Amino acid sequence: MSEVINPGNTMETIPLEDLLEEVMKRKHQGMRFDQACAAFVDGKFELSYSFSDDDAYSFDTLRVVVDDLARQIPSVSVIYPCASFYENEMRELFGCQIEMIGFDYKEKLYRLNVETPMLPEAGKAALKEALAAATEKSAPGSTVDAADVEVETDEGGAQ
Repeated sequence: MSEVINPGNTMETIPLEDLLEEVMKRKHQGMRFDQACAAFVDGKFELSYSFSDDDAYSFDTLRVVVDDLARQIPSVSVIYPCASFYENEMRELFGCQIEMIGFDYKEKLYRLNVETPMLPEAGKAALKEALAAATEKSAPGSTVDAADVEVETDEGGAQ
């Protein structure tokens, strides 16, 4: 009779700031990069990165939820070069703002007639609005909201 193998599967939601560190941990553990994908759920991007350990029959998925659609997402292709294709796809089909992709196809991986075809219309509008707000905020000569400025004070409270 053949042996029944029951692989261990884990799904862990992590903050975006921890993405590269967690991917690097899996690389050092000798895990293979399997896939990356994006989804647009409840007005947010859900990015999933999956890894497997062929010796232990385990499958790990890291999930990152990005609520600011204009937020820059670091590429994991510096760690796993094969991730470049998945990340180009995530950017072209969903509009994820992935930066510094190893092999960047500059929106030319697919021949598309429409921009971000996997986003629903509400998602396209939200992405456009988020990108416009981010551009306006970073533009030279743009105004700064007083609520965004922190002023250090000395112990006596003087500024």
